[in-house]
Amino acid sequence: MTRPVYRFGTFRLDAAARELWAGTERVVLPSSAFECLAYLVEHRDRAIGRDELIAAIWGRSDVTDTQLGQAIVRVRSALGDTGREQQFVRTVPRFGYRFVAETTPEPLASGDAPAGEAERMAAPAASAAADTPVRRLPLPGLVLAALALIGAAALAWRFAPPAGTPPATSQTPPGALPPAPAEAALAVVWPASVGAPADWAWLRLGVMDLVATRLRSAGVPTMPSDNVVGLLRGRDQQAPVPAADLVPAGAWRIEPAVEQDGPLWRVRLQAQVRDRDLVAAAESGDVLSAARGAVDSLLIKLGHAPPLSVEQPERALEELARRVNAASLSGQNALAARLIEQAPVEQRDDPEIGWMLANIELRAGDYGSAERRLSQLLDRVSEKAAPSLRGRILNTLAAIHVRRDESAQAQALYREAARILPGHDDSALGLAHLGLGLTAEMEGRIEEATGRFGQARTQFEGAGNLLGVAHVDANLASMDLLRYRPGDAVPRLLDVERRFAQLGAQEELVYSRITLARAYLQLLDLEQALAAIDRCWPVERAVANERLRWQVVAVRAQVLAALGRLDEADALLADLGQRADREQDAATRALALAIGAEIAASRGQPDATVVRLAESALSPPLEQYSNDRRLYPLTWVVRLRALRRAGEIAQAASETARLVAWLEAQPDDWRLAWAEQAKAEQAWREGAREQALAHFAAALERIERLGVPEDLVAIAQPYVLALIDGGEPERAGTIAGRIAAWGAGDFRVAWAQARLYQALGRPAAARQATDRALALAGQRALPGERRAAPARP
Repeated sequence: MTRPVYRFGTFRLDAAARELWAGTERVVLPSSAFECLAYLVEHRDRAIGRDELIAAIWGRSDVTDTQLGQAIVRVRSALGDTGREQQFVRTVPRFGYRFVAETTPEPLASGDAPAGEAERMAAPAASAAADTPVRRLPLPGLVLAALALIGAAALAWRFAPPAGTPPATSQTPPGALPPAPAEAALAVVWPASVGAPADWAWLRLGVMDLVATRLRSAGVPTMPSDNVVGLLRGRDQQAPVPAADLVPAGAWRIEPAVEQDGPLWRVRLQAQVRDRDLVAAAESGDVLSAARGAVDSLLIKLGHAPPLSVEQPERALEELARRVNAASLSGQNALAARLIEQAPVEQRDDPEIGWMLANIELRAGDYGSAERRLSQLLDRVSEKAAPSLRGRILNTLAAIHVRRDESAQAQALYREAARILPGHDDSALGLAHLGLGLTAEMEGRIEEATGRFGQARTQFEGAGNLLGVAHVDANLASMDLLRYRPGDAVPRLLDVERRFAQLGAQEELVYSRITLARAYLQLLDLEQALAAIDRCWPVERAVANERLRWQVVAVRAQVLAALGRLDEADALLADLGQRADREQDAATRALALAIGAEIAASRGQPDATVVRLAESALSPPLEQYSNDRRLYPLTWVVRLRALRRAGEIAQAASETARLVAWLEAQPDDWRLAWAEQAKAEQAWREGAREQALAHFAAALERIERLGVPEDLVAIAQPYVLALIDGGEPERAGTIAGRIAAWGAGDFRVAWAQARLYQALGRPAAARQATDRALALAGQRALPGERRAAPARP
């Protein structure tokens, strides 16, 4: 798509020519600064995070915030802006930047057209390949996209490129307007109004999808139909355009109208953008033929060549596909599956229909059935005959492996899809890049992941796929958590939560809320963590996928445990343990065992019980659990502490050495901090106090570099207690001061303060801190106590 010229203030930015003009003078900018300005201007409708901006400018992630800041300074200097005034580029605290000046895009000259358009209109489409192709109909379907925020696949909608019939009429009617300007390139097709008996109600979404599919196949970037249905969900569908902040201002709004008049069907399309208004119509004895004729007439008015047919599609099969997709878009997946099951065998056996059914099975959490069906389809669908369909099958199959935390298998499938899809299907290609970014993220290859996410965004934006763009932003939020930056992740997650809600993307919405709850837990904002996960409750109403439901249950138990509501958490975990599938929910069951071990330790239960529960949790599914990589080593820490309390010092020493080796194998500040903490706690139990204190200090120094409240408290609080027990209350007070900010809301900090005040001989302050610790503890025993809280000092 041609990059337009933008005007703001006295400046003129020509992104394609890479020129910035101030009046009649050209402003010279370094390449990185120019790319920074162009990207901010082109995405001025929203704030841009630091990571996204770095990826857009440099194409990699190993760029420091200082380098980005220098690019911003150069941009502001060229525009005469300042960090104080911020008239053009505004800093968004703890997130990134946004271009805020009033900006006007310049339309292309009236005679301009995208490169290659004249050639495409003059020459017919290439003939079919020599081999017999798989029948390729304009069938819509569901594609499973990998959502990196918790390392699982999320549902996104896709539409297969059609091979429709030639238009009934091919001449441009008198008075046709010239092609839309570049900034109006995106088309948004709304549900059709239908004047026909109730049996034809499916045409409301079926015709919408047919029009969108045919526009897209002719080269018109068109918003996916699921995005549109999501924008309408829960709103007055007769009202003006909903969620206008998500739809580009220059997009074509296309409204279909279908009317039955005896044996004839009339389809009318009204297309509007700003002050332009186009109307195209056709009639036929077959409603889908009339719809194709109307959209082909509209394509000609827009300056696009209608797609030519490879072969005449079977009308019954096309009608089945439209009915199935209409049911799926309406959220009636059981009905969609029933329509397929009731269809004749020859229709059920069509590869596109089979792919649609596999996605329906996947949405229900039946991964095994979906995997078997997709594997069979791969044997039938060749790259040469149907590259787009094969690429989409590969993407969906890869998503199943992502859900199982099988990154290597998923990566191989996504790579194959990315090789096949260029030139065939932009959204599916974006999905493949998104999946490759996700698998790279799962394996800790952050630079590669960032680059892939940038490629995915480009593909999704070009295809007008708002849901795909939201997936990319959700992945970037997940990367913030991987980099131990929950404070940066929260605003991103709140933004994608809003967008997923507006788009009606229920699984993605639930995933975003799970991840938001985890981010708030790391920030020690427990009330917000509970509010986030409670937006998924009751879980039966929030999401249909049973696999995802159990993840919600586990994370809600984790939040309740952090609040000291242990009985409620245990009840949820017991239900999960009894009813979750042992194979398909293996990772979630391991998560539940890890939470259960922490709860048992928090209650002050017998150490043997804690050791047994932690040992059960420390399994390969938990070690490979990419949704929260902290859990495996922290559960190991719970087990080691129980062993030491039980007097098993030698066994604890051996396991401590193993944990330290595991943490140091892939070193970063978080892992090395916890390695030092494990050494410190073991040395303290062995009586090597000076050595232990040195390790405590090293752990605190490393964890303070990250500034994550949960980790800071978890590492500093045992250090404070050790110093008090070692007779160094003044030194303990210095360390306690570093976590004092959380004393009002965290029972561990409050208890450390109570112990400190008692050691310093301040009984009134000690009583007050103890009362606060008891109130915050809930059903937990205070640290170091057995089963019950100690008497007040």
